[in-house]
Amino acid sequence: MARRSEIMEQVCTHLYGLVVVDNKGRIVFVEEEYAKFKGWKMEDIVGRYIKDIVPTSRLPAVLETGKSILGDIFYSEGKPLICNRVPLVKDGVMIGAMSFSVFEGVDKLLYSVEELRNQLSYYKEKLKKQSGIKYSLENIIGSSDAVVAMRSTILRAAGANSTVLIQGETGTGKELVAHALHQESRRSHYPFIKLNCAAIPHELIESELFGYDEGAFTGARRAGKKGKFELAEKGTLFLDEVSQLSLAAQAKLLRALQEKEIERVGGMNPISVNIRVVAATNDDLEEQIKQGTFRSDLYYRLNVIPIKLVPLRERKTDIPLLVEKFIDNYGYQAGLGKVTIAPEAMEIFLGYDWPGNIRELEHAVERAINLCNSNVLEPSHFGWLLPKIQKQGKLTAGRGIQEAKAAIEKEIILNALQSTQGNKKKAAELLGIARPLLYQKIRRLGIS
Repeated sequence: MARRSEIMEQVCTHLYGLVVVDNKGRIVFVEEEYAKFKGWKMEDIVGRYIKDIVPTSRLPAVLETGKSILGDIFYSEGKPLICNRVPLVKDGVMIGAMSFSVFEGVDKLLYSVEELRNQLSYYKEKLKKQSGIKYSLENIIGSSDAVVAMRSTILRAAGANSTVLIQGETGTGKELVAHALHQESRRSHYPFIKLNCAAIPHELIESELFGYDEGAFTGARRAGKKGKFELAEKGTLFLDEVSQLSLAAQAKLLRALQEKEIERVGGMNPISVNIRVVAATNDDLEEQIKQGTFRSDLYYRLNVIPIKLVPLRERKTDIPLLVEKFIDNYGYQAGLGKVTIAPEAMEIFLGYDWPGNIRELEHAVERAINLCNSNVLEPSHFGWLLPKIQKQGKLTAGRGIQEAKAAIEKEIILNALQSTQGNKKKAAELLGIARPLLYQKIRRLGIS
């Protein structure tokens, strides 16, 4: 009888590209031929986070949702492959996930499948344009613990159907999170409807939300009009600045959420609705409840799945990644091509607390690009930030920026060491620096 190892060896030969990760997304096993094809050495990749090796891997999504992702078609050396990704569960506990590919017989199915996929992509893009979808999970930039946790929360929330309340300071990306939630959810093929509650006069907000029937008021359309609830049918309704709703509108919104039905202004018959509500605010709703300007029952109904966004000053390790993204966007728009930022200019960015968060950072980069007549952003292009930093007390005796830079650098190195379980060689590779330089930085920053 064949030994167990021999059987498993044969199994692996039929699972091309087999990759196994543990429940933290760290690589446990890679099929030998696939590793050779990719030029990987097993000792260099085992134990590494999968996205550090395969940035496009969807195994982390399988770990987050506990659901398989089957039937992705792609090409390798001209061969069509179908990639399957499945969770690994033991005694009801997620212990890991694996991905593998099959290719026998795919050619016969490929043409029709590709045609269907092309048509689906066309209609999905058309629907995205019609419904105003702009962002997805990939647009959430950052590698800090806060951003990793936020992506994880979004993926978990996307699999549910409960209401979501997104809270965060101005400019932290609340709308971006709402878009990503919709894109990752089962409702992604249906409308994403947005209403800024602060931009609509109080006397019109009910007709905007629930619509109106013919003759509801002077000037009403003869055939009436659908409100945002009806327009979002089977999809997502995003209520931005929900704290600005009047108490009367809050009462009607609460009833719509509880009963899953609405009544148009001037209407007599209830209308059933099937939508998911995602609300957002930069106000402290619990404080508003104390002041009597926001209903506590509506707050608890909205806050079923809370998502709180961390301000940029608390995740400064993400600033270089965000700056790089914005420089690429605005550099090419301005006709400058590839633009880089001088280290001294980056120090200015790291020394500022960004009260306007990501939005303020983006506008600062855009402003600097318009002042720049070369391909390098220098400190002189950000001169207006220095008085703001001084006001924060960051430049005491000319040492503030250097101290801020050292603190951020220390945090980045500690994160790299944690990701590689203390392996300095792998940490240096992850950081993109030579190992002797990493040792120098560890000594200088007092990292033990």
